[in-house]
Amino acid sequence: MPTIRTTGDLITIVGSNLADNNAGNISAADVRDPIEDLIVSIMGIVVSGDMDVKYPLYDDIRIKQIGGVGGTLIPESGILFPNSPNNPASRQVEPFLGVGNLQHNDLGGLTLANPHTQYVHIDGTNVMTGNFRAGNNWIGASGNSNVGFKFAPNGDGTEDILTSGELVFGDGSRVTSGFGSAKAWLNFDASGVGTSVPVVNSWYNIDTLTKDGIGQFTITFTSGTFTNNEYVAIGTSNGTTGSGSSVDMDVNTVACIVREGDDGSALRTCTFVIQNDAGEYVDGKINDFVAYGYEPNAVSGTLPTVVGF
Repeated sequence: MPTIRTTGDLITIVGSNLADNNAGNISAADVRDPIEDLIVSIMGIVVSGDMDVKYPLYDDIRIKQIGGVGGTLIPESGILFPNSPNNPASRQVEPFLGVGNLQHNDLGGLTLANPHTQYVHIDGTNVMTGNFRAGNNWIGASGNSNVGFKFAPNGDGTEDILTSGELVFGDGSRVTSGFGSAKAWLNFDASGVGTSVPVVNSWYNIDTLTKDGIGQFTITFTSGTFTNNEYVAIGTSNGTTGSGSSVDMDVNTVACIVREGDDGSALRTCTFVIQNDAGEYVDGKINDFVAYGYEPNAVSGTLPTVVGF
């Protein structure tokens, strides 16, 4: 009957049963018995622990299927990774579920300090440290398309901000459209005598101010300010060359009449003329000009109702 033995016992028995001589003193049993003992002992020797220190495996181990049938590696007590840079003495006793089955909330350390500093946190603890790219997407409370606001590149490095709603401020005031803002304005001093050059004090979307004569000026807008020449133009002047007190003004009329140009062959222009109460053209120290109108691609909305008499 085969006997389970240790490695040392097997070596001793083989050495005693298989003598080193040619006298013919070795029987079949002397060979058969150690082989049988080896067969029944080999698994115990493999799992005894000697393979961990004295006889470690040094090549790959493959558990292969043949004809659809094969073995399975079943590490009931767990797996140890002694060369791991983290926790090399910790035994892994739970299986790896695969990247497709890992649940975020099952990960460790989620409640410790701030584990995701690379994210902009919903409570505001992480501020952006670089530019944020939203792409061609709407940003809003609902997440629906065409609701909220988004950024629209112009192709020249600039971007427009599009909004589907109104701008509401803390005092309850609202901005429903850009039509309520002046598209161009100008303040200038023309108090010089005769052909002297006026002085521009402040301006917006103004390309050129030309003095055509005493009390006669042409204002040229920057390209793209208006889509046509049917804008609203308003002008005022104090009608005198002084501005030292509240009474430094003469009765006058400012007219903004001729409107020309197409932003193609010529920029759009508007005349600004000042006449006193006697119908004479005069210069003024304080002159203001404001223009409202349609920008390119602007849509005003429903046409007002017109009622005759």
